[in-house]
Amino acid sequence: MRIQGFPLKKGIKNLKQFVVSLIATSISIVLTFGTAAWIDNRKKEAAKREMVMMILYDLSNSLEKVASADSLLHAGFEQQLAVAENPKLLEQNPFIFISYVPYFSYTETVEHIFSSTIETIETLGNVLFIETVSDLYMLRKQYKEDVCDQFLADFEENEGYKAYEDAIEINYDTQFIPMSEGIYDDMKTKFALCQQMMNVSDADLQAYRQKRQEMASSAASESGVQTRYNDASQNNKRLQDAIEKGKANK
Repeated sequence: MRIQGFPLKKGIKNLKQFVVSLIATSISIVLTFGTAAWIDNRKKEAAKREMVMMILYDLSNSLEKVASADSLLHAGFEQQLAVAENPKLLEQNPFIFISYVPYFSYTETVEHIFSSTIETIETLGNVLFIETVSDLYMLRKQYKEDVCDQFLADFEENEGYKAYEDAIEINYDTQFIPMSEGIYDDMKTKFALCQQMMNVSDADLQAYRQKRQEMASSAASESGVQTRYNDASQNNKRLQDAIEKGKANK
């Protein structure tokens, strides 16, 4: 019985070793590919988050400028009321309304990155967010053209509203303020929706802003050091050239 059972025990042992080896190999494959997939997913999520923060940071800056322009229009209207009641204010300072011309500028770098490649859709993976951001960029352009640029055009056409008759006709209440408030409110609503969709808080934006400012400050500092080094090298060369010329003229 022992002789006959030996091959059977050996076969069972070999089978166990095979099963253990198969399980180990399977686990190794799962870990290898699973880890790679996990790392790849983390990279994609990091790229997505960076793009989202870059876009919202850009739009946040524009919203701050819109808010400033909107406040200036309201202040200008208050000044118009004061001038309407007391024309001597305009006589004393004919250029009084130049301080209330709303100005709005922005760079389109991030907008071009956002809208110029199909990879944006693949990276962000949220069609509603992309559509809302597109709306925000269109509203930003509309605010600049229909509010700020148009106000400046009217301001220049009326020679700075230096005449009382022109000053009391500035379309603050009937045109510029309602349009400014409408676009600004729409932008704020859509921006808040973008934050909600991408789970970005005001604190997140502030932290990102701080990081960007620190990077910009560091880059400017390094640039300044390089500039001073180049200037010093150039001045040293000029001094050596002058010395050589001085020796030759002795």
